[in-house]
Amino acid sequence: MRHLQLSNIFLKTPVHNFLLVVGSALSVLASSVSPSLAASIGVNFSGTGVNTVASSASPGIVPGINWNNIAGASGNNIILSDDSGTATTTLLTFSAAGFFNGFSPTSTANPATNTLYTSGLFGSNIISEISLSLSGIPYSSYDLYVFASADTSANNQLSITDGNTTFYYASNGQFNSAATTLLQTTSTIPGSPTTGPGQYQLFAGLTGSSITLTTGGSLTNILSNNVFGFQIVSTTSTTIPEPSMIIGLLFLGGGLFAGSKRKNS
Repeated sequence: MRHLQLSNIFLKTPVHNFLLVVGSALSVLASSVSPSLAASIGVNFSGTGVNTVASSASPGIVPGINWNNIAGASGNNIILSDDSGTATTTLLTFSAAGFFNGFSPTSTANPATNTLYTSGLFGSNIISEISLSLSGIPYSSYDLYVFASADTSANNQLSITDGNTTFYYASNGQFNSAATTLLQTTSTIPGSPTTGPGQYQLFAGLTGSSITLTTGGSLTNILSNNVFGFQIVSTTSTTIPEPSMIIGLLFLGGGLFAGSKRKNS
């Protein structure tokens, strides 16, 4: 009984009141701060062995592990897993003129990115361009990073589109092995492509559960329109508290502490 009475006395102390407020403030922060890594789904069009991206590796632009390694020139309704390794509702259907696993990889500081650019799909103006269709995307809003480039000495204009935005790019006469960093394709003007090796395209601010990408400008017998992989990155945000909110919570705790101390003195 004496222990219970001592506990009741402790619960009424100013220190405990202050700790309660601070604990509540920390709870609010923990529930409202976004996670450090966004949810994502990555695909590497790979061969086998050394051309696959390890589950612990994070290639590309946005950090994310557990990429799906998919080989071949076509596939139908392939179930994709996310960065946690969990199967999602996202289905991938794709086709290309062919698949090649001997591209000259990039020379970036990230070995996983270099592996990503080692193998992939290629298009043809006679056989078929590359087509990628995604359905069942689980994110209400997302960015789509596509790792498409021109691993060739040819400098013909290439393109990739989602039906709304079309990006234009070309080689500068160098293979992707000349790229020490990835170059974002920014041109949406035909006849004025972004030029250089190791390019990627960003389709930002997308919504809707499905999307189709199609390439253009491929030349037969020239490995010039290549899709090495892509990553879907969720942009669904959570509220991050303003600094004024954090300061206010701490002042509130301090005020209650001071008030309780005066009352008990």
